[in-house]
Amino acid sequence: MINNNQIVSKLKSLVGTKYGDLNGLIEIDSRNSIAGFDTLLTEDEINSGDYFLVGIGFSDFTLNGVGENSQVCCVALLLETQKYGHTFEDIKTQLLLNSKVDIIKKSFQMKYAELGKYIKKVDAALLNEMGRYIKEINIMNGN
Repeated sequence: MINNNQIVSKLKSLVGTKYGDLNGLIEIDSRNSIAGFDTLLTEDEINSGDYFLVGIGFSDFTLNGVGENSQVCCVALLLETQKYGHTFEDIKTQLLLNSKVDIIKKSFQMKYAELGKYIKKVDAALLNEMGRYIKEINIMNGN
């Protein structure tokens, strides 16, 4: 059984800014599924034959604001193909059989201008610190 709360909790441990003024959810449509990022990994000397990409993250911690140095720090979340398999179906079978998997995190830099090669759409919803005190939410259209 998939425990999405545990997965979200683990991902939250990878994400954080100094103050965390806003936090929430983000979804991205990639240009060619997540496998499209394999090209990016190869460019950053991460052998896609050794790893299967299951997730990716982005961060920018410049002092004067996002984009100051024209680069974004990327994190690839990878499964070892030798351990979990080389094809999507083989890996899926292994994930269903194992309650816990070992994900390898590799970091690299890329230019912001390059993001458009891999990301088609992005949508984010964030709450300020008041969101920490909300126990249940009902979102209604204001128009």
